[in-house]
Amino acid sequence: MIIKNKRIAIISMGIMAIAFTLFYFSDGMGKYLLKEEAGFFRYSAIIKAIFEILILGYAVLTLRKAKFSILIVLFILLVSFLIGQFFLSLNFSEINFFENFNTLFKYFFPFIFFLLALDILQSKSYPFLLLKVYKFIMTLNGIFIITGLILGIEVFKTYPGPWRFGYDGLIFAQNEASFIFIFALTIVYYRRYYLNIKEFFFWFILFTSLVVATKAVFLYFIFLLFFHIFKKVSFKNILTFGVSSIVIGYFLFSTLINKIILNSYNTFMYMYYKEGLTFALFSGRNVYIQDKLYPLIFEYWSIPNYIFGGQDVVAHYIEMGFLDLLLFFGIAGSIIYLYVFYRIFRLLPFEKYFKLFFGIVFFLIVATAGHFFESGIAGIHFMMMLLLLSKYGDKLELNLENHEFERR
Repeated sequence: MIIKNKRIAIISMGIMAIAFTLFYFSDGMGKYLLKEEAGFFRYSAIIKAIFEILILGYAVLTLRKAKFSILIVLFILLVSFLIGQFFLSLNFSEINFFENFNTLFKYFFPFIFFLLALDILQSKSYPFLLLKVYKFIMTLNGIFIITGLILGIEVFKTYPGPWRFGYDGLIFAQNEASFIFIFALTIVYYRRYYLNIKEFFFWFILFTSLVVATKAVFLYFIFLLFFHIFKKVSFKNILTFGVSSIVIGYFLFSTLINKIILNSYNTFMYMYYKEGLTFALFSGRNVYIQDKLYPLIFEYWSIPNYIFGGQDVVAHYIEMGFLDLLLFFGIAGSIIYLYVFYRIFRLLPFEKYFKLFFGIVFFLIVATAGHFFESGIAGIHFMMMLLLLSKYGDKLELNLENHEFERR
C-alpha cells in the first residue's frame, strides 16, 4: 500500500507539472496569436479541457473517500448549473450555453487540481519537481517581462494600447496575472521570512511583480509591506535601514518607479474625472452592476434561479469574484462551492497571523476582481502555492460528510 501510494503521488505530481507547463505555453501562444490577429487562438481551452478529463478519469481509477467527496461536489454543482441555465433560457433567448458550459469547467479547476494535490500532500516527500518547474516557468516569464520592459515589446504588455504601463510576459489575461503574482509574492515571502530560505528568486519575483503594474498586485504588495513592517521589523530598524533603503532604491530606479507610479496615477485620475471615484476604484465594474446585474436578476431570473443561479457570461459577467459565483451557481450552489474552497484554503500551512492577513487581503481582492474562481491558470497556481509551502509526512483526509478536514 505504501509503494502504491508513493507511485500515485509521483504520477499526480507528473500530471501537475506537465499541466502547469502546458497551460503557460498554450496561454502564451494564445496571447501572441490574439495580439497578431492571426486567427483562432483558443488552443489553451482545448488543452485545459483535455487535462480536466484526464484528471477526472485518473481520480476515478485511484478513488478513495476524499476524492469521492470532491467528485460528488462537482456533480452537485453541475446539476445546479444545468437547472439555472434551463430557467434562464426561458426568459433570455440570447443565452450562450457553450460559453457558459466552458466557464463551468473553469470554476471546477481548483477542485479538479485538488484531486491531484490530495495524492501529493499524503506523500512523505517534498515535491522538488514542482518547485523546479514553478521556478523555471516564473523565471522564463520574468525574463520576458524584463525584455518587454527594455524593448517595449507589445506582446509582453499587461494592457492593450500605449496608455497604461505594465508587462506580464506571456500571461494571457491581466486579472490572471494579478493572482499569479500575488501567489508568487506569497511563496517567496513565506519561504524567506518564515522558512528561512534565502534565494535570489525572491528579489526577481519582487521586481517583476511591480513591473506587471496591476492594481491588485500593487494593493497586495502594499499590504504585505505593512504586514512585514508590523510583524518582522523593529522600530529602530525601520528608522535606520527602512528609510535609507527607500531613498537608495528610489535613487537607483527612479526612472522606472516614476513611470509606474505616474502612469497608474494618471490612469486613475483620468477615470476619476471621466466617470467618478467609484468608477475609478472598481475599474468600471460599478457600471456592470447597473447595466448587467439588475436586468439579469429583475428581468430574466425566476424563483429557481435565485436558488440554482443562471448567468450568461457573455451578457452578464460582472468581473467581481463572489458576485459572479453567486450569479453562476445561485445561493445553494455558492454555499457549497465556498464551503469546500474554504476547507481547502484552511490547508494552507501558514503561521496563524500570516494566514489571517493573507485570507483577508486575498478575499478582498477576489471580491473586487474577476478571473480567480473561473480561471484554470489561477487555480493551478493556487494549488502550487499550497503544495510548495506545505509540510510533508502528515496524513491528510478530506471528510465532507463530517464537515471537516482531518489531519492524522
